[in-house]
Amino acid sequence: MADSNPRPSKRLRRDSSPADLTVFSSQSTLTPPPSSEPGSPPPSPSLKPLPAGILLVALPSLLAAPPNHRKYVQSLDLSLQALRQCLSLPALSPEIESRAWCGLAEVGMKVISGGFSEEEAHPWAHDVEAEVDKAIGKATVIAQKHPSLRPLKIHLSLLQVQLSQWQHKIKFARTQLRNLISSLKSTDSPHLVYSAHLAAISLYSAPKPPSAISTDFKPTTQPSQDTNRLQDVHAALSAVHDMEMHSVRHQHARITLLAQVLRLRILVAFSIWQDIEGVIGKIEKSLGLSYIPSTMPKPRQASVEEGSKEDSTFISFESPLEAAMAVHALMMAVIYFTHIGSAGEAAPRLSHLHALLDSEVLTKFPDGTVEVILPEGPPLIVQVTHPSILYQLGFLVSSVAKRDAVGRKPKRKLFANEGLAAWERDISQEIPVPLWAGRSDIEEVEKCFACVKGDLLCELIAVSIMRSEFDAAEEHLNVLIAHTRSNSVFSYFSARITLHHAHLAHALNQTPRALACYRVAACSAGHDDFVSLSAQAGEAILLLGLESGKENDASPITEGRIGRKEAMSIAKACRCMGGTLEAVGQVLEALVSPEILRAKEHLKRSLELATKSQDNHLRAGVLALVAAHYFHTAGDHAYKMLLTCEQLAAGLGALSAKSLNAGGSSTSTGNASLGLWVGQKLLELYKRAGKEERVQKQIVANQWLDEAVRLLAARNGVGGKATDG
Repeated sequence: MADSNPRPSKRLRRDSSPADLTVFSSQSTLTPPPSSEPGSPPPSPSLKPLPAGILLVALPSLLAAPPNHRKYVQSLDLSLQALRQCLSLPALSPEIESRAWCGLAEVGMKVISGGFSEEEAHPWAHDVEAEVDKAIGKATVIAQKHPSLRPLKIHLSLLQVQLSQWQHKIKFARTQLRNLISSLKSTDSPHLVYSAHLAAISLYSAPKPPSAISTDFKPTTQPSQDTNRLQDVHAALSAVHDMEMHSVRHQHARITLLAQVLRLRILVAFSIWQDIEGVIGKIEKSLGLSYIPSTMPKPRQASVEEGSKEDSTFISFESPLEAAMAVHALMMAVIYFTHIGSAGEAAPRLSHLHALLDSEVLTKFPDGTVEVILPEGPPLIVQVTHPSILYQLGFLVSSVAKRDAVGRKPKRKLFANEGLAAWERDISQEIPVPLWAGRSDIEEVEKCFACVKGDLLCELIAVSIMRSEFDAAEEHLNVLIAHTRSNSVFSYFSARITLHHAHLAHALNQTPRALACYRVAACSAGHDDFVSLSAQAGEAILLLGLESGKENDASPITEGRIGRKEAMSIAKACRCMGGTLEAVGQVLEALVSPEILRAKEHLKRSLELATKSQDNHLRAGVLALVAAHYFHTAGDHAYKMLLTCEQLAAGLGALSAKSLNAGGSSTSTGNASLGLWVGQKLLELYKRAGKEERVQKQIVANQWLDEAVRLLAARNGVGGKATDG
């Protein structure tokens, strides 16, 4: 209740006690105050000028500017000049001199990583590499003589590793990091200890530079390369384990969470799929998440762990680190469950990811850095994937996760188109980055932007081929090639582009071109096992199809043959990939199996995998193969499968309401070749059952589908040469 007789508020005391004056005068340098008349303004204090060394060593922090600032180059030049002038002063204290040498090394690394030292337009930056090496050595000598400068010594060691890595002295850099980590003491600041561990993880898991990626049409995977790659994986995972154990011992829960997400990232990057599900479970437990697998096409929501009253609501995260880790973990979890073909597990996680992105969770780390507050010492600054990239990846991951291409508005196509529209809007906006970032960081973000657009175009190409929208597929392929070449990322996409050309030629019955593209894609895929196996499986299925059609074609087949042993080898390799490729491998085994029962078992397993992953394009083809096996022995069973296959084939190209309103045809052939084959089988079953009315209707439908197939053949005859380049 309000007081009926409130007290007057106290006034702030403006005079200072003698104790306050004593403390203030001991921390400031003031001239004696002159006597003043009452009521006159107080005299202004006269401050002594800063020493030149302190001012010069502090100038780089005052002149710091982000790399996308118009004065960024000038700030680097002036910072170098200030530090050089500082080091030329006589009688510098060890603290100031070591700070100046360290600052020179830091600014110099920005200059080197930004490529200024190699550009003739910046003569002031020439020979900076030698200057940085000298600065690190000088500062290290000073830090070794003064125990109070040990934190600076650790920081200098990390700079030396960074310089060695830029000079491509990878073995030397790894040796330096091992020596640094082994020399760390329990009294060292936690943020320095974790910085050393993060540097080791980054060094071992860093991808090869673009120049090292081969674009020659020859196998690039050699035993020595595979061994080195495997060693890098083990070293990176070992570094993550060491960091996690250190955080567990010191009860730094958020660092433990960071280590778990880093382990998941390495496993996904190196395609070690068998160990991922357990790591995802640990991360979700650390974040307090649990999910119910979706059994319906519409994904369910994420819920918190048992015991909470908010089981049907999405979890949001107040901590920037937890928010960033949740977004990263959910994206990788959706990718993993999509890869193994578990659409039910991917759906609730994708739904939670959408809710987080819609709640503006990315604004918690707008420049791509998060702070981890530690019990002792300064906070640890962690650089994560930039939020602008995560926003684009949200569309890409959604498009990848939605495998079904059937219907008027397939979500795979919808998310890809929306992602490209968002990309066009965001590409012209300025990217916020921290002050300590360099030009190489901006270039890395821009390269990631270019790769995301390339991936979105790949999704559009794939779904267009599935839906028999061949003109759109060719257009998207041309845009993809132009985009990747103009943004210098063609080497990352060359094998996938060739595989898309192979799939397009396969769908258009351009057999020689399809076989050539499959072989080139398999040889140029390098470490991308998914693309390589996809190309080998596509070539094998095409060759088996040609061999099975020899009886109906009098012309000899000269494109090649595939043996049963080779096909089985490809099929077994596909089994280890999970999801779509595992289903394709089962189809391959069924095609070369000499026993009918064994072939039916493989097709049944393939159908289960396609249904579980909600891949109706693959499901339609498998249903056709299963129906062919039961056509003569179990007509009723084959009839049900043919009806489902007919619906799926028609839905692979169903027109949207917008297209119909624009004057498009109310009917669509979808996959005309598959539809015609199914129609012919249904016609035979209707004749066998004596259903004359159904026979007449099916004859009309087959004539319409036959005309569509003839138009497709005519299109190949006219436009086939135009795409042979």
